[in-house]
Amino acid sequence: MEEMNIAKIRVNGSNYAGLFCVTNDNLCLAPAALDEKTQKIIEDVLEAKVVKTSIYESPLLSVFAKMNNKYAYLPAYAQAREIEAIEKEIKVKIITTENALGNMIEVNDTGAVISQTLGKKAVEEIKKTGLLVAQTNIARTDVTGACVVATNRGFLVNPYVSKEEADLIKNALGVNGGSATANTGDMFVRNSVIANKKGILVGENTTPHEINKIEEALAGEA
Repeated sequence: MEEMNIAKIRVNGSNYAGLFCVTNDNLCLAPAALDEKTQKIIEDVLEAKVVKTSIYESPLLSVFAKMNNKYAYLPAYAQAREIEAIEKEIKVKIITTENALGNMIEVNDTGAVISQTLGKKAVEEIKKTGLLVAQTNIARTDVTGACVVATNRGFLVNPYVSKEEADLIKNALGVNGGSATANTGDMFVRNSVIANKKGILVGENTTPHEINKIEEALAGEA
């Protein structure tokens, strides 16, 4: 297995680091209040440029947005200045929804896993960006985007995922994956984990056993 960079972090004082950042293989969007020390850890582990921003005037970027190497997917209610700032770094795709978009979707460069709660128009807009779509709830919850961490190497999913749901995720994303908790038992893994194909950041309460399982899953070798 090719080694991945791994570190534990807190973002804005929280172990739920995943709530605050969205990343692809080259760019990580992070909250405006991010301190320099944490920014350096993120840059070193993900080998990505950090750009500070907000979405809907919130630091909880992954609740509202998701990103692959082609697009940042933002909800229609994002502020114009936020959209403009992100557009300087990556193409932006505005999705028509009143939902917390990041909690509804997770993407890599191949596919999107989308909650059954997200409206038809929004799903079509995501499909039009060239992604294979699997529309499914995960582990009896509709916050699909909080239950999956997807990269172009692998995926990590809520451990209560069904086999059928896991197969849908695998087929849409085009990578293998596995399940684990993070931050000592958090099933909503995207809230605690930030990852791309080069590195993984986990909340500070994540146990060594969880880290092993997370690394295996995101390396596509679980």
